[in-house]
Amino acid sequence: MNMDWENIFKLPEAAYVGGKRITKTVLSSRAMLTKHEQRTLDKMHRLEHFATVTKGTSHVLPRVDDDYDIQTVIFLRCEMAGDSQAVAEIARLLHGCFPNPTVILQEAGDNIAVSVGLSRRSHAERGATVVYDVESTGLFKQDDARYKPFLDSLAFDCLPQIDLLSYIEALSTCVKLSRTIKPLGFYPVCAPNDRARLLGLIADYERQQGAVDVLTEQRQANDVTPNESAKLRMRIRKAERQCDETIVEIESICNTFMGSVNEGDR
Repeated sequence: MNMDWENIFKLPEAAYVGGKRITKTVLSSRAMLTKHEQRTLDKMHRLEHFATVTKGTSHVLPRVDDDYDIQTVIFLRCEMAGDSQAVAEIARLLHGCFPNPTVILQEAGDNIAVSVGLSRRSHAERGATVVYDVESTGLFKQDDARYKPFLDSLAFDCLPQIDLLSYIEALSTCVKLSRTIKPLGFYPVCAPNDRARLLGLIADYERQQGAVDVLTEQRQANDVTPNESAKLRMRIRKAERQCDETIVEIESICNTFMGSVNEGDR
């Protein structure tokens, strides 16, 4: 593991725990993993407890109410086996192993990924928690310049610290925004009052791109007739146009904001 995560997140010094290793055996036992889940862990080479953000280590207040019991945010550092592409599968499994919100820092060769899991109280089982949302960047090259603004946005002092929920939700939003870096070519930023619209457009884009992927897979099936293939091609083009239109809207929001920032700097 060679990524300088400390310089990315810039957590208070007290939050770092020295990279204590978590063995697969201990994880499997404490999380009561199934045999299949234990085999999934073989796609991971090493797991470390990287940091713990609490009121005591960061002076950020916990969130304890009817829906949440967030007194700790756990950061885990995960080295994948080889250049494994199973980052999403491993991240989802690890998020489910801990009752606290978790941030998973994954390394696979020269590629990295950041995954954030949000948890709340279970409405079905008293005293239990459930992971209700997981956002992941997917793999990207750690020296990809397009991702530098995203990595800069993860710094502790750049995020809200009303309480631990506001902090982890902000991290999750940063990760969600990062998924448009590849189609846009840059990390999207906008005015605060445009944030909801921007996130809505990003959700639209991901849904539209998902439709393109499904239709493309259907068209590539061996049993597709020429007539069916032609119809699917038309549907793919329509979905691709929707993707392009959404990207243009996202770019417009970001360009308007950057234009106002540049104007203010003059």
